[in-house]
Amino acid sequence: MASTLLREHVALRKLIWVGPLTIVSTVIANLIIRTIAVSVFGVPETFQYLQAPTVIGSTIVFLLVALLAFVLVKRFARRPIQFYRILAFVVLCISLLSPVMALVGLFPAPGMTLSIFWTMIALHLVSAIIVVGLLTTLTREQA
Repeated sequence: MASTLLREHVALRKLIWVGPLTIVSTVIANLIIRTIAVSVFGVPETFQYLQAPTVIGSTIVFLLVALLAFVLVKRFARRPIQFYRILAFVVLCISLLSPVMALVGLFPAPGMTLSIFWTMIALHLVSAIIVVGLLTTLTREQA
């Protein structure tokens, strides 16, 4: 019983540091991707979903939802890391639906081009990779 409480305390202490680190590092990575897409590949900066405030806001919302999901999964799942990875994959697939639907014309996103599409896919993938990588550290057992 005491070891379970100790592990939960250690995980909570790590979450206080890993959570903000995840958000800051992912926002920085996504802004770098956006900057490269605009300056090198000529992606229109005026496209609504690629404006800097929107990139920052959507990244933070995605990661806060992932953090909340992680806390809930860790609390209630018997095998939290496997369940969390499945959940993260499902969330990633759902988040990719918006640019895919916009590209094929099912979702109204004026000005959507192939270069914008790949930029948005990169933003989603980087967010998912960083959040899964850093949050996975929270499930590792302490030596």
